[in-house]
Amino acid sequence: MAVAGSMSLADVTNVRRRIVRSLWLRGRPPLKGSTSPEELHYLASTAQRTRARLIGEIGFNAGFSTQVFLTANPAAKVVSFALVEHGYTKVAKEIVDKRFPGRHTLIAGDSTKTVPEFSRQNPDVRFDLFFIHGGNDYEVAKADIENTKALCTEQTAVVIDELTPWLKWGEGPTRAWTEAIEQGILRQEEIFQDGKPVPVPEPPGKRVWALCRYPI
Repeated sequence: MAVAGSMSLADVTNVRRRIVRSLWLRGRPPLKGSTSPEELHYLASTAQRTRARLIGEIGFNAGFSTQVFLTANPAAKVVSFALVEHGYTKVAKEIVDKRFPGRHTLIAGDSTKTVPEFSRQNPDVRFDLFFIHGGNDYEVAKADIENTKALCTEQTAVVIDELTPWLKWGEGPTRAWTEAIEQGILRQEEIFQDGKPVPVPEPPGKRVWALCRYPI
């Protein structure tokens, strides 16, 4: 299986800049926050370390994580579940398809409905890596964590972000993640805050994510 050389922080930063530049040139600059370079670097490393062939993600936005996944592992394919509520998201999809033809699928709609539907239509599909970075409301984050389980094995690397309860948008995801750990739905393996491993996330901090697995 072909695997690209290890991507550095500078490499993922360049990918991020290239995407932003391409969107600006098309008159569709990204308006919302996106995955940080440090988290993108972690995602690239995880994709390579796990030798993931099939990668799933809830959330797409401007396609930063998608392009990093596809760059990090030339053999991988990515399936993204996203609302596609911004004009630049459609343009970002076009950019991905042009650069990585045939390797990306974008399923538009409410992930609390599209993920279960995808699972029903593809009962044998299991992802090697899954990145949950979708809706920030508690009910949505909870549903995303629970619904994704059907698409994973106990070896699937599951990365969940926005675990910053001291920030408004992190309250819902953190609560859903904490409850999933307590209920045995997820098994936590490591936590990173702004690119550094930590035992527990604590303020201040801008980006916190965790690597988990489903004990199936």
